[in-house]
Amino acid sequence: MWRITTPMPGRPPEVHAYLARLDAGWMLVDGGLGTEEAWAALEAGVREAAGGWRSVSVHVVTHMHMDHVGLAARVREASGAPVLMGRLDAERMAHAAAHPDDEAAYRRDLFRRCGAPADWIDAVESGHARARPLAPPVTVDGVLDGEAGDLFGAAGWRFAWTPGHTAGHISLHRPMDGVLIAGDAVLPRITPTLGVNRQRADPVGDYVAALDRLEALGARLILPGHGDPVADGGARIGELRAAAGGETETVAALVDESPATPWELVERRYPGREMGAATRMLALRETLAHLDRLAGAGRVARERGGDGAERFRRMPAG
Repeated sequence: MWRITTPMPGRPPEVHAYLARLDAGWMLVDGGLGTEEAWAALEAGVREAAGGWRSVSVHVVTHMHMDHVGLAARVREASGAPVLMGRLDAERMAHAAAHPDDEAAYRRDLFRRCGAPADWIDAVESGHARARPLAPPVTVDGVLDGEAGDLFGAAGWRFAWTPGHTAGHISLHRPMDGVLIAGDAVLPRITPTLGVNRQRADPVGDYVAALDRLEALGARLILPGHGDPVADGGARIGELRAAAGGETETVAALVDESPATPWELVERRYPGREMGAATRMLALRETLAHLDRLAGAGRVARERGGDGAERFRRMPAG
């Protein structure tokens, strides 16, 4: 196993790709953001570990976020290796490439539901337009479907569907020695964002179920997309499970008898905090995901006003 770290602007400042030796060739997992600096770091690592791109026989992408998939098209061109990805993320990525206007309309409606101001929504869309070149579309050659299965083209490895951070997120497990490449499903210092998406109804519940599946694997070493390896995987998985439930309770405590939009609840959740558009976008999507979970459990009521915004209020006890 080799870890290749590539740089990113902002936070987190870096992301990891991994190379695993196979019986014939190497498997590359993830890559980095689509910048020249990230490409130079990835190419140097592949050259040092595997001898060059032609030794890479399969490329697996854990999820569709641009810091993991941004170099995939360039890797495919350099190596000729097939690209594998979880089904739901592959479908969403293909739809976004073919129908960018529909994706933009979905985002705008989502943030209107959150009660976001129109000028802020415009700023988010401008940011998406600037960031789009950092993750050019890539053809996915094989989709990984179901809760788990063998990883074709990489004997000895299996995949596990680990949604929550994205709908189609996958992690990779090598039963022989208990190595788990977790992408952003298990991170050592921070919790993955669990935002609403257009493919799954309950990303928080999805994530808790994914953690249960990962815990059952009994991984001896977890290799995350960001940060240091995790040796005591069971303990960290337990912490992440508790954190997901704790965040749901934090959001529940913000809701009172007066209807409030997700935008207003984010203000309550992070009072006085200055947030850029990208950070606030994640906070809105995550807060709405917890609100959806609470509404599904009958703990909060949802109503939609004439302005298109959803408002939530606490349900009476009993």
